[in-house]
Amino acid sequence: MPLRDVALPADIAPASRSHRDVLRGVLAGEPWADEALYDTLYPIVASALQKILHRPLDYEDLVQSSFELIVRSLHRPRAVEVENIAAWASTIAARVAVDALRARIQERSMFHRDTTTVHALETVPGPELEHQIQVRQELEWLQGQLADMNPEQVEVMLLHDVLGFELSEIARVTETSSTATQKRLSRAHLELRRRAEKLVKGSGK
Repeated sequence: MPLRDVALPADIAPASRSHRDVLRGVLAGEPWADEALYDTLYPIVASALQKILHRPLDYEDLVQSSFELIVRSLHRPRAVEVENIAAWASTIAARVAVDALRARIQERSMFHRDTTTVHALETVPGPELEHQIQVRQELEWLQGQLADMNPEQVEVMLLHDVLGFELSEIARVTETSSTATQKRLSRAHLELRRRAEKLVKGSGK
């Protein structure tokens, strides 16, 4: 049964509200629901964004964009029951993260370091500094490749490889078949491997 078709009891106690109660409250326009939605989903959204983007400068804006997309998703004409709220919210955050990566590439701002990270690197002596710089360069390369790849394939790879969700759960929250989800993951792996091999050949290693 769609969430919008279920009435939420007005006297339900806050401590007893499940995530489905919260989602139904948002759809019903309950005054407590927006704050409850934020409290319920913020840790999930924050974790997904941080794991994918690693200290983004526009972090708060990305959190806000994720919640705007979450609310729009809830109000779709054929809203469905959310069985795994972590997978569902992480999928939306992953889409926001991929869009952010693509925007950074287009604006040529992806390789600008934030001052916090630069300061931290400058305080590390010798070989450790060189190692951290190398790790950051590799991360920037990876993010650049992800931004340039097929978004649907990247989304599945991030949800599976970075955020740790099972393919069956990813298929459910993205509303695709298990076969299609597996194909997207395999193609993403193959494409990323191809790009990495091209980089190695180009560097003469």
